[in-house]
Amino acid sequence: MVFILDNQFAVKRSIMSDTLVLILFLSPTLLSIALCFIKDSSKVRGIVLNALLLANALLYVSPLLYAYLATPSGGNMWSENGPGAALWLYFIILPVCGLAFLVLLILKLVFRKRVNGK
Repeated sequence: MVFILDNQFAVKRSIMSDTLVLILFLSPTLLSIALCFIKDSSKVRGIVLNALLLANALLYVSPLLYAYLATPSGGNMWSENGPGAALWLYFIILPVCGLAFLVLLILKLVFRKRVNGK
């Protein structure tokens, strides 16, 4: 019976770690999409900033999407001998996308459309 309890703990721990990885990879993408809903005082600038936010989000998730989509059935997407090698790109993509997101966040907040002329 003790073995079953240890196995159940391992399954719960695995689910929690998978959830943490999912949150880690999806939160910048979801934040970029959420920032697209902030209105801009200039329509053209708003479209450009929104396009840059979406391009940044797509660039951020591209290695993960490639590793998932290129993994054969029954394979391991995290394997470095297969498509999982693309995940090493996060050493470059993470700081670049993080800096781009910070700059775009500041621009969106500075140029947001003020309500009631304030």
